Amino acid sequence: MEEIATQPLDSETISMDLLRSQTPQPSYGQLVGSSALFGTIDLCSEKFNVGRDRRCSLAIDEVHFPLPIRSFISNIHFTLERDLTDRYTPTYIIDNSTNGTYVNGRLVGRNNRAILLPGSTISIACFANIFEYNQPDYRVPQEVESQALRKRYHIGRTLGSGSFGTVYMLHDVTTCQPYALKIVKKQRYGTKLRGSPSLTNEANIMKKLNHPCVIRMFDFINDPGSISMVLEYMQGGDLLTRIMDNNYLPEHTAKFYFYQLCHAIHYLHSQGITHRDLKPDNVLLKDNDEYTLIKVSDFGSSKFQDHTIFMRTICGTPEYVAPEVLESSGQKLYTRQVDVWSLGVVLYTMLSGLLPFGTMNGMTDAELVTRGNFSMAQPVWRTVRSCRPKKLIYDILNVDPNQRPSVEMLLDSVWFCNSDVVQHAQGMMNLASAASYRGSPDESAY
Repeated sequence: MEEIATQPLDSETISMDLLRSQTPQPSYGQLVGSSALFGTIDLCSEKFNVGRDRRCSLAIDEVHFPLPIRSFISNIHFTLERDLTDRYTPTYIIDNSTNGTYVNGRLVGRNNRAILLPGSTISIACFANIFEYNQPDYRVPQEVESQALRKRYHIGRTLGSGSFGTVYMLHDVTTCQPYALKIVKKQRYGTKLRGSPSLTNEANIMKKLNHPCVIRMFDFINDPGSISMVLEYMQGGDLLTRIMDNNYLPEHTAKFYFYQLCHAIHYLHSQGITHRDLKPDNVLLKDNDEYTLIKVSDFGSSKFQDHTIFMRTICGTPEYVAPEVLESSGQKLYTRQVDVWSLGVVLYTMLSGLLPFGTMNGMTDAELVTRGNFSMAQPVWRTVRSCRPKKLIYDILNVDPNQRPSVEMLLDSVWFCNSDVVQHAQGMMNLASAASYRGSPDESAY
């Protein structure tokens, strides 16, 4: 037989491998037995099985229970799972049993999973509270006042933060469904400027919203020191990050997102709501796919119009705010056309990765905005072969709001006509057609 040449292992490599195998993994938690028979078991591996089979991580044998009792226990009764690469991830319990696994007295159900919080009790078959789960490194942020939130959800890593609030990852411990938790501390509003949105404004608006391209709110808690909103979780992050990661977006991708954005803003306006802070940071993506559902979020600056079409409050992000808002100085009136202006800035940014209004010829950003002074001379614009989105941007970024196209006109734009990506977006939004959602199309198609 032909000999197979092998390379001898270095003695240092062998010793390092041996050291790794002998080095105990750090514990992320413990199973604390209700009797001395089980004791306290450190949990160190990604999967930990408990059952009658001797190959389980914890094999329940004659030392623990006599045979008649063990017959109620499955070979693998339940499994604990945890992602050891992320210290903020939940610990899941999976019920593999015939006779049931219970967490805090609630049946998990065969092949179902639940999330364990510190202090959760685990019962198997007819034996109550066999174990208690302990996780010393789990810390609930102090700003989470609500005990109902603490009991119902696993609160994980920080998804984002701003001047008025923090957003956390959230999982329902029973359904394992992910959510986002937005918490706003009331004390941060102590020195707010006149005209700043009220604490409950965002929640009051979101209660009324139901559209595939608008973020949903599932729960609202008003505590003495803070307000908390349980929101839809969008795995794909925000549009600004998507743009920055790719430098800019191809025209077909920008069209796919922009069409959805126009539908979202049209819906908001139909509900008497002006967003007033539309920007890529406040547009979230469902997942990491290129063609994915987008949702408008952050209604802290939004306004109910209450039978009038005029507003006067200065708000929004300077790079995306309309010139009539800057010129008003809180004295003059403006309309919901400010959202259309912001749509134009977002479209410009998607196609180029740039902001249309930056420092030029010594003028400040505000001066550039009020004059509508922007350019498409940058080399990146050569990648946009079609003239239609460019013309659309020029028409939208008109300093005269009365000359700006309406959202209805944008949705009827020639740029969207006979487009495969628009049809794809309609299908993703569960819209049979644009007309079926908006009613009869405007005869003066833009």
